[in-house]
Amino acid sequence: MDFLWSASTSMRSPERTFGFLKTISEIDGCEWNKETQMRLQSLLIKNRYYVPSSKGLKAELLKKLDNLEYNLSYEEAREIFDAKNYKDPPMRGRTSFDPIEKMGLVQLDYKEYNGKRKQVVRVTKLGWDFLNSKIKLNDLVFSYLLKFQYPNPLFDNCPGYNTKPFINTLRLIKTVNELCVEQKMKPKGISFDEFGIFVLSIKSFTEVKKKAKDLLEFRKTYDAIGNYSDKRNFRDNYVKSYLPTFKEAVNNTKEYADNIIRYLRLTNYVYLRGGNRYVDLEPRREIEINALLANDDGSAKHFTEEEYKEYISDYNAYILPFETKESLNQIVESIVNEIHNIQSKLEVEKTSFIIASDVDELKQQIVLLREERSKLQNLELKEEYQPIDKIEETINALKNINNLGIKPSIALEKWANISLNIIDDAIMIKPNSPMGDDNEPTFTAPPGVPDIECFYKGFGLICEVTMLRSRDQWFNEGQPVMRHLRDFEDNSNLNSYCLFVAPKLHQDTINTFWNAVKYEYQGKKQKIIPLTISQLIEILEGIKSAKINNKKITNEEMEKLYSNCSNVSSLQNSLEWQGYVNKQIYIWKNEIAI
Repeated sequence: MDFLWSASTSMRSPERTFGFLKTISEIDGCEWNKETQMRLQSLLIKNRYYVPSSKGLKAELLKKLDNLEYNLSYEEAREIFDAKNYKDPPMRGRTSFDPIEKMGLVQLDYKEYNGKRKQVVRVTKLGWDFLNSKIKLNDLVFSYLLKFQYPNPLFDNCPGYNTKPFINTLRLIKTVNELCVEQKMKPKGISFDEFGIFVLSIKSFTEVKKKAKDLLEFRKTYDAIGNYSDKRNFRDNYVKSYLPTFKEAVNNTKEYADNIIRYLRLTNYVYLRGGNRYVDLEPRREIEINALLANDDGSAKHFTEEEYKEYISDYNAYILPFETKESLNQIVESIVNEIHNIQSKLEVEKTSFIIASDVDELKQQIVLLREERSKLQNLELKEEYQPIDKIEETINALKNINNLGIKPSIALEKWANISLNIIDDAIMIKPNSPMGDDNEPTFTAPPGVPDIECFYKGFGLICEVTMLRSRDQWFNEGQPVMRHLRDFEDNSNLNSYCLFVAPKLHQDTINTFWNAVKYEYQGKKQKIIPLTISQLIEILEGIKSAKINNKKITNEEMEKLYSNCSNVSSLQNSLEWQGYVNKQIYIWKNEIAI
């Protein structure tokens, strides 16, 4: 039976990589036997990186599992694991270990014990570098995808496969766009449906040209169908006939596409377009993409098991063909030109740059130039979203945050950033989420930093967002938000506030912030404003009304709102806070309308 390419069938989201690896590090050096495998899954439950279903759990265990404030002991986590009565308990640990091993973050080494050869868990240097923040998630994923191939010794049953999926994905998108130009069609990348059918089913690097032609024939027929139901029926029937040897192809082509595109976005080599419905090559990485495709035909290499383990766990094993002085010079010049174009649009003085002289300096300069471009792109974004129709677009996006074609948590960080750019006359608004070259977030902000940092003439502000609604909102966000605000206060020396935005505010979250605002956090009061998305929309509606009346809202007026919302001295308890914030927003909207 053939299979579709999948980044991981057991860990669909790349954001779980860190937590799984951190837990595996607790069994580093242990023999990889059935007991250790069960111990790993129990540790994942203890650390709350894996939550089993409630089926089969006694009320007492279920209560502890659901109480996110409660620190599970290993014995309690193991009791929960054992209570599930899995058919093959050790397999659960092996399944959780598998994707981390495939990424080269851990390995199973063979060692001699009393004359017997046994497997021992080892976190690799790559794994420790990732855990110690020496390597970012997007760089880790890029390195992994460049080297990942079928067949490989860590993946069984690959007859007929000869492919590096990432390289052949880039080549297929490029080939489709080139054929579109030849056939006088608009080149727009590949739709999510097309991705699932044609990209994920590539078995050999020799198929790419044919897949591209098949894809366009599919597109022509699919686009000519007017009725949505008829489109779905055509698509499903096409998959059955086109991929008859692929297991559960109709469902898996849909499910796997979304998963893999998340990984691809982290590389910055693809971007989403057409209302986030199409995947295309990132034009700002054209030099890099062309160099990769010119130097790698997408065929798999031959490895022994030990050779492949060493290869996949070596961060620098794949030699990037564009890391030559000539190519890096071209990349620098391209980014500098883009920076100058943005500066011209913003009517600011163009920055002079001296191009570095050697390869290592050029690589570092590219990183810094991309950071500078991102800052300018955010200023450009601020200008772009000042018109009334753009404010309405932002309001509609916030109202439909679950249906924007990207992961809702990423979408909320994006539109919260845009909202803050609309609202205030900030000196700088700095989102901390990883950004693609198109200035679109590829992932949520990493742990340890605020989601967004804002700097104004007279004060500072951080913004933290979450799509969590239940009690895990408090568990995941309570302490980190207060800690981020305190760090921001200490580092900026500004009178500082925090906007905390969620679809719905859990009372436990409000209670936690109430103590910090009403009394203290680490010895000093804080200024936190918990907002629902609906309340953020109300603030945007006020800004829109003011703009219609040709009134510019200043940061002083915004700080007055923030100050009033976080001044809870007149309130008796936290239950009154949300109504009080609503009242302050209402008063503020009336004041700025005058």
